[in-house]
Formats: sequence, C-alpha cells, structure tokens
Amino acid sequence: MKQSLPALDKMLTATLFVFVASSMFSISVTQIASGLGGLLWIVRTYLTNTWSEQRWPLRVPFLLFILACLIAVGNAYDVSYSFESLKKLLEILIFFWVVNCVRENRLRDSLSLVLIISASLAGLLGFYQAWEGGVTFLNRVEGTMSVYMTFAGLLMMVGVHAWGRVLIRKPTQSWLWISVGIISICLLFTFTRQAWLGYLIGLILLLCFWKRIYILFIPVLIAVLIMIGPHGVKHRLSDMISGKDATFAMRKALWQGGWNVFKDYSLTGCGFRCMDLVLTQYPDPTGYIKRFRGMHNNFVQLAVDTGVLGLSAWLGIWICFFRSLYQRISAQEETSPEQWVLWGSFASVIAFLAGGFFESNYYDSEVAMVLFFLMALPFSGSQSKKSI
Repeated sequence: MKQSLPALDKMLTATLFVFVASSMFSISVTQIASGLGGLLWIVRTYLTNTWSEQRWPLRVPFLLFILACLIAVGNAYDVSYSFESLKKLLEILIFFWVVNCVRENRLRDSLSLVLIISASLAGLLGFYQAWEGGVTFLNRVEGTMSVYMTFAGLLMMVGVHAWGRVLIRKPTQSWLWISVGIISICLLFTFTRQAWLGYLIGLILLLCFWKRIYILFIPVLIAVLIMIGPHGVKHRLSDMISGKDATFAMRKALWQGGWNVFKDYSLTGCGFRCMDLVLTQYPDPTGYIKRFRGMHNNFVQLAVDTGVLGLSAWLGIWICFFRSLYQRISAQEETSPEQWVLWGSFASVIAFLAGGFFESNYYDSEVAMVLFFLMALPFSGSQSKKSI
C-alpha cells in the first residue's frame, strides 16, 4: 500500500499554485515557491520510497546540456567569473518538479488557468500604465516586471498558451477570450517586436491545427494596425516591413561580434558572461558590443558561452521535445481532450524559440521558469504510462 501524506501533498500543491500565480509578478516569490516545492517533492519521494515511479522525460538531452555547460565553465576564459552562472541550471528542475508533482489532469488544468488569470491581471496593470503615461515607444509598458522585454516575453508565451486553451479545449471556456484580448493588447503596448513575432508564429501554428482559414485574417489585422493603430505600433510594424530597422542593424553587429569570439572558442565556448572580459580583444566599430554585452540571440549567445558542445545539446533538447509531442499528438484523435495541452505547449515553446532569434530570452530567469512550466504540462497529469 502506498503511504499517504495528505499534509505534505497539500503543501506541494500550494507551492505549485504560488509558483504560477507569482510568476507574472515576483521572481523572488516564484523562486522560493519552486525551491520549496522541489524540496518537498524530494522529501515526499524519499518518505514514500517511490523513486522508481518518478517520470524523467527528456532526461538525456537535459543531462547532456548540463554536462556541456559544466565543461564550458571548466574551460572558461575566467572560471571564477563564469561559475556563478551555473546556478541557472537549477531552473531545469522546475520541469521535472511539475512533471512529477502534477499527477492529475484537474490540477494541471487549474494551474494552467491560474497562470492565464495571473497574466491577465498583469496585463490590466499594463493598461493602467499605458493610460497614465501614454502609449509611446519611449514609454513602453513594463507591467509587473522591471524590463519591458521580460514582460513581453512572459505575455508572449502565456498568451499563446491561452490561445491553445480557448481554441482547442473542450468544453470551451468562452470567458477566456477576455484574457486573450487583455494579453494581446498589452503585448502590443510593450512595442517588443521579437515577442510579437513569437506570438504570431505560435498563433499561426495553433490555427493550422484548429481552422486554417482564419490564418487569412492575420495579414488583414496587421494592415489595420498599420493604418489605424497607435503611432508607436504603426512605426514598429512599418519598420519591420520596409526593412529600415535600426535595431536589426544593431543585432547584426552583435552577432558578427559573437561570431568572431566563437571562432576562437568554438568547441566549448569561453564561458558564461565571458563577453564582459574578452570584448576589448575584438573589433567593435559600432560600439554595440561594449554597450550591450549580450548577443540578443539565444543561439549566438550559447555558441559564444558554451561552444559547439553546448549549442548542440541545446538544440537536442528541442528536437527531442518536439519529437515527443509529435508522437503524442499523432497517437491521439483530433477530438481528444488532451490535444489542447499538447498544442498549447508546442506553440508556446515555438513562440519562445522564435523570439529567441532576436533576444537572449533563455537568459531571462522569469521567462525561463515559465518556459519550463509550460514544457512540463504535456508530460504531467494522468499519464497512461511512465514517460520515457
């Protein structure tokens, strides 16, 4: 007979709800909730002796990525300077914590709902900021975060997840259209185009599964925004279409600088944050590298920091993740009640990766923690058999 620990189970559940509720508001509370929840998970597994029942999907690609990061720091330009960044690897445990502690579909669905409501409330705060300070490029909505890019990255992923729930889940929850509207409009007010891009690609993916005909309305919507949208939105969209985008030129300069460093440290990289130390050794005619240090691209940043080994392991995570979801989607009927979870997670991760071509959003802890939560949802709940 399995040992019952109701008090511990309630505490674990409480940490999960605190995690998702605070993820849009406070990184400190979110980290405390995940840390305490992870500790309770280990304690409960030990007391019930259920180590063999724990689920470890994607364990191989994650372990390879961790190993590559350890090797990168061991061979870093300055080991002591890069070593501190290894603590970021602990965020990966959020994925396994959620997978193993969310064993019921009802709990999984409730956590998803709380996350969407939390993002909606954060979006309402963004509306207040826009109303108080105006909607301009120089006054971007930061919402509950200290940086507008972080806020936009969170809205992007949770917004795409909300679309998956409202379009595909049966029975439908029509009131969630309010949340979708709040999140979408607030995301526009951040003027963060990489988040717009990720959001758009994620939405197109969901529409491809739901009703492809509605994809035709997206160009119409963009045209309407360019014609009658807020000035800042029109300006940002027009620059994207015309190709006269100064920030893209900035990013190209950063990527070129990253490529120069990567060529000298191609196998294992020069270690996390190494650009702070080596930038003076490379040409920087625009001054952007000295100013930003970061590469504004997950793939370039990881190539610089961890080399070919780290970048390959990073890509391996996503190959295995999408392959696993594809197999699960293919094994179910289109009318299955679980399709929304699979497609919602699939599209959210696609949005994250698309935005990551123009921003190092993986290095943003607030974004990464929500990413791992959304990644875990398809592997959580009432699984028919242990995930491999």
